[in-house]
Amino acid sequence: MSSFKSAPVAMLDDKYESGIKVIMESEEDVSIFRDHWFPRYQNKLRFESAEDGSIGGGGCNAVRQKVEDARSQRLNAFGIVDRDTLLSDGKTGIFWETDDADFEAAQPYDFIHVLRRWELENYLLRPEAFAAEVRRRDLRAQPMIDSQTLLNQHEEDLVGLTALTTFMMSQNEKSPKPGFGLDSSGQRLKEKIGTHLNSKLPGKSYSDLETDIGKISSFHENHQESDKHWERLTRILDGKKTLNRICVWLSKQHGLDSVKPWEEMRGFGQPDCRSRIG
Repeated sequence: MSSFKSAPVAMLDDKYESGIKVIMESEEDVSIFRDHWFPRYQNKLRFESAEDGSIGGGGCNAVRQKVEDARSQRLNAFGIVDRDTLLSDGKTGIFWETDDADFEAAQPYDFIHVLRRWELENYLLRPEAFAAEVRRRDLRAQPMIDSQTLLNQHEEDLVGLTALTTFMMSQNEKSPKPGFGLDSSGQRLKEKIGTHLNSKLPGKSYSDLETDIGKISSFHENHQESDKHWERLTRILDGKKTLNRICVWLSKQHGLDSVKPWEEMRGFGQPDCRSRIG
């Protein structure tokens, strides 16, 4: 009886509740999946954050540890992590894989599904999501937002910003915050990226930055039609930087107050529940 009394409460709850435990990187991720994308499955799936309460933490390593701990207790547990986990974990070959079937077949972690997109923000990078957000804030607006418009306005800048992130991570350096370069575009943004690199990695060759730009572009090189081009490209873009930049553009373009990426748009990027999250 003493061993029963000393057992962790969370473990006891898990053992006597049916369903599948799904461990995610953060409380925010849990909120998106549980409350907005898959509320109909709450009797079957129990989404849980890898974060440790007010202490924080979370991330891929915490997900892997929690899944391992749960399965050691014979619980039916799995994890979901963002694609950029592969980059920070040194699994660059899989990270840059453009073929979906080969990406899925790689299965780098036991009992953990790696999203095909960079992170959850990438699921919001859809023309209909942006148009819905503008209409929600201004019922009179009839925004013409399509993939070609987004590509024309943002593609070069977003590819450059993403390459900055991948390059910095390859050098074990932190990428600048999501708001980096929001006041610049085109050549001015390239200059700002160069200044940032010179300050963080003085004397370093940046040839790999151009290599990464080529790798990012390879995700859409066989798709000339704008819809498919945009869909493929947004898989590998830095999600937070991309979403922040487009939301600022939307605000200026339509005369709106600042559009907050998560708080305002989190319900609009719902994936197809009938297929695997990818």
